[in-house]
Amino acid sequence: MSLSSLHLDAFFAAAQSLNFSQAARELHITQSALSQRIKALEEDINLTLFVRMPRGVQLTEAGERLLRYCQARNCLEEELIDEMTGNKEDGLGGHLRIAGYSSIVRSVLIPAVHPLLVEHPNIQPHFQNAEIRNLREMLLTGVVDFVVSDSEFHRNDLEVVQLGTEEYVLVQSKKHPPEREVYLDHDPEDRITQQFLSHQERAVPGYKRAFMDEIYAIIDAAAMGLGKAVVSRHLVEKHPGVDIVPDHKSMQVPVFLYYHRQPFYTDLHKAVVETLKNQCPSLLSAR
Repeated sequence: MSLSSLHLDAFFAAAQSLNFSQAARELHITQSALSQRIKALEEDINLTLFVRMPRGVQLTEAGERLLRYCQARNCLEEELIDEMTGNKEDGLGGHLRIAGYSSIVRSVLIPAVHPLLVEHPNIQPHFQNAEIRNLREMLLTGVVDFVVSDSEFHRNDLEVVQLGTEEYVLVQSKKHPPEREVYLDHDPEDRITQQFLSHQERAVPGYKRAFMDEIYAIIDAAAMGLGKAVVSRHLVEKHPGVDIVPDHKSMQVPVFLYYHRQPFYTDLHKAVVETLKNQCPSLLSAR
């Protein structure tokens, strides 16, 4: 049995946006026509691909698998067309969609991929900052093709590569040491400070928290004396506004790259993986 390209295109547009109205506009068809094509596809394979939720639609497990197939098909078609038309002579091309948490994207991922982007200017990069707790879902729903996280995901359909290790240290202002035990975190669900203090093998002191949303705001606030902060050493080793607090053990946290397991990978995909494997370890440990 072969799947209709017309039906797959309708599914792909809807699966990427999880919005039937938006997908119909992108395909220049009515929403009714889009729904009919997706229904026909579901009947062909005898599987449900979407479930309706109070606030939209969500992919089923079968829908997630079909989305990954559509993404791989799309990338392979783009690569084939480039080869057939001679565009491949200009180097690699295509979309690079990668997400990570705030202490990684700006300081590690962009510098790591920079040489590849310079060598192959036809690559269109899209880097995204996200909370660690959201990265897994971004990958599974096809929002991005790669995620970098310090959390371990356990799924048979994902490939995982350890890119290195982050070393967390405690810092405070050089000029304005905080007078109270206030610790700066991203948000109330951020547990890095708690983990770091527990790692010290001593009683965890009572402390207050303040929230700064992203890592560079946390470092700036620490430099201003608004509190102490647990941050990656590679971000603050030479920072003029903060000192590393002595007598605290650093905490080592592995950093992982995740992407979907596929029978075939494009040349761009393989180049991205190799580049990250080669470049990230030194950037994570840079001092």
